[in-house]
Order: sequence, then C-alpha cells, then structure tokens
Amino acid sequence: MSKKTSGSQLTTFMAEHCCQPVRMSLADWLNRNPTPVLCERKFDGFRVFLFKSGLKIVLTTKHARIYTQTSHPILFQKLQPLLKDSLPNQLILDGEYVTPDELHLFDVLRVNDEDTTTLPLFKRRELLHEILARTGVKDFEVETLQINSYSEVMKTLNDFMSKGAEGIVLKNPNSEYGERSSWLKLKLYDTIDCFVIKYERTGDMESTGIPHSWFVGVYDEAGQVVEMGKVGAYVKEVDPLKIKVGSVVEIQFQEVTEDLKFRHPHILRIREDKTPRECTIDQVKKGDLTEHFR
Repeated sequence: MSKKTSGSQLTTFMAEHCCQPVRMSLADWLNRNPTPVLCERKFDGFRVFLFKSGLKIVLTTKHARIYTQTSHPILFQKLQPLLKDSLPNQLILDGEYVTPDELHLFDVLRVNDEDTTTLPLFKRRELLHEILARTGVKDFEVETLQINSYSEVMKTLNDFMSKGAEGIVLKNPNSEYGERSSWLKLKLYDTIDCFVIKYERTGDMESTGIPHSWFVGVYDEAGQVVEMGKVGAYVKEVDPLKIKVGSVVEIQFQEVTEDLKFRHPHILRIREDKTPRECTIDQVKKGDLTEHFR
C-alpha cells in the first residue's frame, strides 16, 4: 500500500479477494471438510480488510467505505501497537469491524512482500497469532477452537449463542484462503439478506413516515428479481425511517415456504455494507434453510 494507493484500489482489492462462508447443511459441509475443523465466533459487524504500510493504517469494506484515524480516532488509537518497529512494515489482515470501536482479526493475506493466501489456514493463524502477540494486545485476535465432531459443533454453537454471539464460522484448517466451500457460517435461526422492492402504504404513513410493511426480494441466476413476500416487523435497534426502496436488510425467519415466501419474518438490521446485487437466490437454494440448528 503506497502513498499513492487510492481508497478505490483498496476496496477493489477487498472485493476481489474477500473469502466468504458458504450456506449449506452442516452434514454436507463436514463431508467435504472432515474433522477436526476450526471454529470461530461470528460477530455482528462489517467485514473489513486492515491495510498497514509503514506508519499508516486504513480499514476498508468492499463497498468503498474507508475507516481512518480521522473518522474513527478511538478505534485507531487501539491499533497503534500495530505500528511498532518490530512488526512487519506491510500487512493485509482480514477481520470484522463492530461499531463503534471494536476490531476482531482472524486471517492474514500478506506480510511484507509475501502472499500468505496459499498457506493452509492453520499456518496463517499461527502467523497472525505471532504478529498480534508482538503488539502486546490480545483483544484483536478472534478466539479459535478445534472441533472434532458434529455433536461438538452443536454444543459449541449453543455455547456461543448463550453468550450473545451471532453464530459461529467453521473453517477447514488445511484450506488456502478463498478455497471453495472451506468456510461455513451457522446460526441458531435462519437469516437471509434481501433488498426492498417496494412498501405497503397506510394512512398513518402520512404522519409517521413509516409504511405498514416492506416487500423484499432477491435476484435469481438469470438476474431476475424474485419477490420473497413482505415483512413488517423489526427489532428495536432498526430505524424504520432508514429503510428505503433498494435498502439491503437482514431478515430472520422461521422457514421459507414452497412458493419462496417467508414465515414470521422480521428485520434484524440494515446492511449498509451490501448492495442489492449481492442478495441472490442461492442463499435459499444452497442448503435447506428450513433446517434449524438446535
């Protein structure tokens, strides 16, 4: 990351390299990725890359959002230990940013001139641990557990959820970064990212500005919009006035009907880090989303 590197170049790099968990049944995933596997807590935040070059650090999302010392002074004060002379001059780290000032790091893509993405995950985690241990700050590193069976996965999922986690991510310890189907995200309840197609207007909307409900959908393989029904409930942390046509929302639901409509949905959050084009039908077709991991 040179002084001339632009924010758009950084976000393009993230968009092209960001490894994503798949959605499939746990049994199918374990058939492809035999135990032991690694398990991490899933945080309710935004995926980011941390770029360090010399005495400069920036965080970026793949949708052109840049976090700097100016925009997030408290967070970047916590990151100062990464600027120690004993650490590599250049780093690219993968992690999750949780508002307002938390950062959880779980992977390393580059150390100086070395591309580490071809190393197996367990080697990358050893490298990340070594780098962060040298900062003297342990809070950055995401805790990793070794899981040895299906039942242990379920117990770990329930344990993490009881402590307020969003879920867990399972990872193949021998996988290269970005290797297909090597990461799996699990939650106790099913969620899906949709975009708002239109809204249902009521008389009260004239005074409150809040519609009765929003119609949401996803894109199919041909790029056509598939309507998934409507949702009118949302958690108290969601500001309904910020939900517009085109907004991406994360929806929690009990099941998807045969005609691809949600039962008992409600909005968990507005996903400012995602675009409508990323809301695709494969969230439903890859794995059985009516299965609850209980």
